[in-house]
Amino acid sequence: MFALLAVWCSLLGFAWGAEVHVLDVDGAIDPGTADYVISGLRAAEEAGAAAVIVRLDTPGGLIESARAIVRAELGAEVPVVVFVAPTGARAASAGLFLTLAANVAVMAPGTTIGAATPVSLGGGEEAEGGGAMETKVLEDTAAWARAVATQRGRNGEWAERAVREAVAATDVEAVELGVVDLVAANLDALVEAIDGRTVTVDGRDVVLATAGATVVEVPMTTRQRVVHAISNPNVLFLLVTLGMLGLYIELLNPGVVAPGAIGLLCLIAATVGLSILPFNAAGLVLIVGGAVLIGMEVFVATNGLLAIAGVSALALGGLLLFERVPGFDLRVDPRVLFGIAMLAGFTVLAFATQVAIAQRRRVQTGAEALVGADGVVIIGGVGAGRVRVEGEDWAARWKGVMPAGREVRVTALHGLLVEVVPTAPDGEPGNLGGEG
Repeated sequence: MFALLAVWCSLLGFAWGAEVHVLDVDGAIDPGTADYVISGLRAAEEAGAAAVIVRLDTPGGLIESARAIVRAELGAEVPVVVFVAPTGARAASAGLFLTLAANVAVMAPGTTIGAATPVSLGGGEEAEGGGAMETKVLEDTAAWARAVATQRGRNGEWAERAVREAVAATDVEAVELGVVDLVAANLDALVEAIDGRTVTVDGRDVVLATAGATVVEVPMTTRQRVVHAISNPNVLFLLVTLGMLGLYIELLNPGVVAPGAIGLLCLIAATVGLSILPFNAAGLVLIVGGAVLIGMEVFVATNGLLAIAGVSALALGGLLLFERVPGFDLRVDPRVLFGIAMLAGFTVLAFATQVAIAQRRRVQTGAEALVGADGVVIIGGVGAGRVRVEGEDWAARWKGVMPAGREVRVTALHGLLVEVVPTAPDGEPGNLGGEG
């Protein structure tokens, strides 16, 4: 009976007992994002979901990660819907390709799509203004955009212009241009709007039955979140800097453990991140060299010159840390860069100041602390006797005659023998007692 009811519901376009899985892509597209979307598509296929909705808001990302997601979309055995949302969101750069590759492309009101010209490190000139390699990248990306759009029956000419000329479109313009299929105010409206639409999935026509389906939000796993986080250039630079700073503090204060442990964990995470993103060895060397210069300020008094040089090297290393990556403006935000560099510089200078103060402070414990301490003669005589200093009796020597009861000050320590001079009533060294 239940099977018969399910068949009738399907014929009527009502998704009885069906699920629609929702994936959230918010931020740059990187290996963590790719793993999240691809595994989400595979899980939806295994669960027999009616569709997968990828809610998208991205400024772009790594081309290779975008290609991996697009391949998964085109080869998926479940209908894929990309929803550029919420209001104010964008599907820029690599996000354009994810939208083009969907079975159904939808935008929320007030969203934009396009501007997919490959960019290089530092947001410099567009690839078409560069050399032969940039031209190859541009041509390849433009052809890819046209191919994906054409395969999904969308405006391939506009998609190519989005790559070559960095054009963009609003939600209304994108529907008129044939870049996306429709505009939906929210997720509920989207699920209702696509119900009954026929799409091609893995070479066969499938009628979407999403009305009444259960919406299942699929979050990133912990591992995917970590990979996504450390694929951020700002986070990577922070991890490298904090890692070296933690080890530096541990070296200055052996046995504290916490700074060293945290620093080591930061460097391990940074190593994983650097294995994901293409980095420039010269930039990494500059960062390490900058940290060494800053650390030397503690041991070499240069009035801050080494610290200034170290901060400058740290900042320059951050600027050069990442290689040029077509399709992604891979760089450390200047505000983060100089903020972290200055924080590291001020932190080390604070430690250097404390070390300098400690080195100038008179020893407060041990035998060496006796030098400069005041005492009193308990056994007087000519040239030698015994004195009591800070509650202990010491063999002492002095010049001239020193009577018992005379106040003295320790000037030197030789093993278990102290040298003393008499002090005046006001505490200052006075005249020697007796004959010289």
